[in-house]
Amino acid sequence: MLNASQIKSLQPGAHADAGGLYLIVRDNGARRWAFRFTGTDGKRAQMEFATAGDKEGQLSLSEARDQARAYRLALKKDGIDPRHKKRIEDNASTTFAEHWNANYKAWCVGKHPDEEKAWQRSLRDVPSLHKLTLQEIDTTHVKKALEKIWHEKPITANRTRGRIEKVLDAAKVERLRTGDNPASWRGNLKFVFTSARKLNKKKGHASVPYAKAPSLMAELNDDPTRVARCVEVGILTVARSQEIRLMEWTEIDFKKRTWLIPGEKMKIKEDAEQKPRDHLVPLTDQAIAIIKTMPRLGRYVFPSDHTVEHQPFFPNALTNCIKRAGFDATMHGIRTSFRNWGADNEKHNFRREVLEFCLAHRVGDEAERSYWTSDMIKRRRIAMEAWANFVKPPD
Repeated sequence: MLNASQIKSLQPGAHADAGGLYLIVRDNGARRWAFRFTGTDGKRAQMEFATAGDKEGQLSLSEARDQARAYRLALKKDGIDPRHKKRIEDNASTTFAEHWNANYKAWCVGKHPDEEKAWQRSLRDVPSLHKLTLQEIDTTHVKKALEKIWHEKPITANRTRGRIEKVLDAAKVERLRTGDNPASWRGNLKFVFTSARKLNKKKGHASVPYAKAPSLMAELNDDPTRVARCVEVGILTVARSQEIRLMEWTEIDFKKRTWLIPGEKMKIKEDAEQKPRDHLVPLTDQAIAIIKTMPRLGRYVFPSDHTVEHQPFFPNALTNCIKRAGFDATMHGIRTSFRNWGADNEKHNFRREVLEFCLAHRVGDEAERSYWTSDMIKRRRIAMEAWANFVKPPD
């Protein structure tokens, strides 16, 4: 092992102390502390971490040993690469707000112009995180920041949570923090907060009395924008906002007159046993006619009018379109209108299961669903055609 007097007298070369600590002496007399170790990838590595000496900004032998010990423990106990740990220490003063502001604009490139404003609003919603350094933020901090807005505006709060998660994930990739992401939902905040989706359901979705649905379609018909076409097809297919906004040309079969929505675009289930499944939607003449008027500009059938690149609409774009037409409703509320219309329809007397399948809802208990493999596509087509003829009668 080295002693304090040797630090200034040793000749050029690499001089071992203990526990992976080395004193590197260069030909020009510069002296640096280095730590040699086997990385998490199984490869040998060396990292210089400080200048040797007793002056300000330098590390003495005892201090260098303490630092090497910290690197060893972090590597052995937590699997943290010393090079990553050093970078975190070097950037220990970087705050959450600084990292957010330095990166969010790059993440908004190619998206809707309002995306930057949404990120700015999210940052304003969590002031308690602003001055915290990236490494010190834990689940308690995130919980405290979100709980003030979680019940008041759950969907917005969940989007803010997602943005916090992205900022901290990016910080980890850039070696500015280590450990699990305290803003992650699964296995973490899921056990602290009620699902934003459930809270939003309790508030309900504004819907249109089904008797007024034809008037809404007539107003939309006078709107020349792409978003109006998107809303029209969404109403005709009673699809969820996410499903219709992300409709792709490859999912449509004009010969079979169907739209196959991949499982990953369907509503996310909180129960891991109920994984989203593909959903086949029968397309009516009215829906097909509207879809065929859309130019093929890329993968999405209804690309946003306002993005630089080929991107889908934001969820609020569809709701705003409905409001411009003079109706206070959401796309999800339109699904309620359809369900009420189907339940009251004496002419067809639709079965409950058919209406629920049209909405991509699962019916029955677990035992019943295990035997129910039919998608009732013929019966659903009859229901969807009757709905289409009601809200948008053929010319």
